[in-house]
Amino acid sequence: MKHLHMLMALLTIALFIYQSYRVLTNQAATNRKQFIATHIIYTILVISGGWMLWQLVSVNAPVQWAVAKIILLIAAISASIKAFRNSATPSQQKVGILISSVAYIGIVILAFTKPDNWF
Repeated sequence: MKHLHMLMALLTIALFIYQSYRVLTNQAATNRKQFIATHIIYTILVISGGWMLWQLVSVNAPVQWAVAKIILLIAAISASIKAFRNSATPSQQKVGILISSVAYIGIVILAFTKPDNWF
């Protein structure tokens, strides 16, 4: 399950970079296939992450870093929704992409460092 989750995380970041490039270069809006692919990748990412989190919780492992990753993922998704919406202004697109980028960078840092306990 870990490898599936890592693959989906890589695909999520790659898709985000691709969508950001298309938005910032004023190319056509997101097509239906890309929209469906985004939802499938996010769904598999969340399910595989939830499964691994459940396994960590069942052995009483510290999971504060996982909760922080979930919060950052929610921030990244909500900012991406605003940035990639067809009705968004250019400034909203840029700010949404910036917020999502910062959130994804935070997620990657937490994934690599996995701090034991913050309290």
